Amino acid sequence: MKLIKRHSEWVVFLTGLVLMGAMDPYNNADSLCLFELLGLPFCIGEGLGHSIAFFFRGELKLAFEANFMGPLAVFILTFRIITIWKDLLIRNQDLMELNHV
Repeated sequence: MKLIKRHSEWVVFLTGLVLMGAMDPYNNADSLCLFELLGLPFCIGEGLGHSIAFFFRGELKLAFEANFMGPLAVFILTFRIITIWKDLLIRNQDLMELNHV
């Protein structure tokens, strides 16, 4: 259980980035926004997934037009994933040193 808890955050972030990066940003199918599914007329993250998909394709102008926070979200999530990996690596090295003492 500790293994799942230790790795769940970076796995969720990476999976989300990969799925949004792989989606077709030109497809305007039904929205997955929870607020719109509940019947509200707006969505807080409107266009964020499209923005991330455009960003991964190198279409920066379209990424910023879809949602100006998309590219920033990619950088923040990537930084968080790297930080978690670094912490896990350091913790793993500390545990290995304790076992060898």
